Amino acid sequence: MATVSPNRRTERAGVNALRSFLDEHDHLVQEIASGTDHGEDCFVMLTRQRKRTGYSFTAQVKAGKKYRRARGYAIDVGDHFTDWQASKVPVIGVVYDVDERRMFWINLTLRLSAVTTAPRWVHIPRENELCAASLDAFVAHIEEFTDAREKFSASAAGDQAAQGTSSTRGRADRGRRRVFRVPVRQWTKATTAPGARQPQVAEGYAVVRHSHMIRVLDAMSGAEAWSAGSAFNRLSPMGDEALYVSAGAGRLRAVALHSGRVRWEQPLRVRDDLAVYASKVLYAPDEEGRVFALDTRGGNVRWASPADRQQLAAPLLVNDDSVFALRAASPASSPAASSPSAREVVALSMADGAQKWRHRADCALSPAWTLADDVLYVVERPDDDSSVLVALDLATGRRLWRCSLPARVSGAVVSGEFLYVSGGCGGLYRVSRSDGAWHRSDAAASLIASPVVADGTVVVNTGRTLAAFDAADGSTRWVRRLPGLAQGQPFVLGIAVYIGHRTGILACDVRTGRRLWSDDATWDPESQGNPATTADALYVTDRRGVVHAFRAS
Repeated sequence: MATVSPNRRTERAGVNALRSFLDEHDHLVQEIASGTDHGEDCFVMLTRQRKRTGYSFTAQVKAGKKYRRARGYAIDVGDHFTDWQASKVPVIGVVYDVDERRMFWINLTLRLSAVTTAPRWVHIPRENELCAASLDAFVAHIEEFTDAREKFSASAAGDQAAQGTSSTRGRADRGRRRVFRVPVRQWTKATTAPGARQPQVAEGYAVVRHSHMIRVLDAMSGAEAWSAGSAFNRLSPMGDEALYVSAGAGRLRAVALHSGRVRWEQPLRVRDDLAVYASKVLYAPDEEGRVFALDTRGGNVRWASPADRQQLAAPLLVNDDSVFALRAASPASSPAASSPSAREVVALSMADGAQKWRHRADCALSPAWTLADDVLYVVERPDDDSSVLVALDLATGRRLWRCSLPARVSGAVVSGEFLYVSGGCGGLYRVSRSDGAWHRSDAAASLIASPVVADGTVVVNTGRTLAAFDAADGSTRWVRRLPGLAQGQPFVLGIAVYIGHRTGILACDVRTGRRLWSDDATWDPESQGNPATTADALYVTDRRGVVHAFRAS
């Protein structure tokens, strides 16, 4: 005889609560039969004054204690990531708290559009309650979200129709059309800690470190998911829906991003600020130069490289089959180990940690190293005011070429067939990736940080100005004077290059230097780092410790 699942009553309670609530307010609800339920439980048509408005959404409804979190609720994504992300009709996630008899919601389509890899869970802050008092705001959100998507689709369709009847030259012109999407402040969150670090953003969460504290915020709403104390005030790697932190007494922890719950713990005294996450594996070095490879699901140690008592001087780099370490010359126990000077590059097998090759430098190595395609670029620092840029074959460690530059240069930025490095007072250097031949473009003043390359243009910060050079021939394209002194590296979002200065942040057109946008948020790049960006958003922690989230309109 067939039996009824003991969870059925709880599962039905959520659907019944949502249907009854919407029915009570004259919205039309059509349940989706369980046999045809592919990630949505209801289809809802919105009304106003008992007339249909043409707006609608689907709902995925959950109920039960498994969806409750310390600071809100969560919905599991399962295998619905692509469907919910690409849905033309917004998919709304609803969790019904059976004990409190309250509903909480999140726009799953909007939330998942901000990430490129599927999270296991989507966090719902307690502020997102669906009740009579919030219904008008909820309906307005559905309408605004739908309208924004339809305008985008209509614009794209119009472009396609116009292209179908235009000349070849007209199609090319439209293909090159560049549109600036104005950043709009989406939310702010005070940390009460002046000088807090810039956020790390991944998998839909923004992590802010300050005063030995970790705060994890929902990247879409700014709602705090959780916070906790930290043994060290430094950045930690993120991946596989977790944050990997070094705790006190020599422990390494994996902490779930959505809840703050400890997923696993290992008795390892590692440098989390030099660790790197790649493909569900965490590669973390300890103080004696060993590198550990840990499975990020359970924390099992896959392998550990031999200890050679040489500290690492820069975060690890990884590619498809190797892990690269920049090691100091002095032993970890020596007095000089507190500020190690790198002298060698070591390549380890990703499979078992065995050493594949070792490159010993003639002098100190800069911690600014770059990996691109099948080549590793390192910068040697002789005792004079020059630099030596060295290209190493990733597979063998063989030196491909070596070029001397008459300046102390920054880390290399790769674009096409060239490397670009800032040389302080020496200007901007363009170096051929094939043979190391270089060309210098003179700058009007000292270059403050590494350049940024976009749209055939190399942009550098000279302190008082942004200067742009043609990436092909090195000629000056434009110079934009800044309202205040700038210290950090420029960064690109869309068609604009952004720079933070003493009185705010400025965005200019990469090609022309035309001013596009500005804001009064300021930060200190030396102590706080550089802002975080995603495909369409900018996250900044200002000097007061307030986190600002800007999203392209």
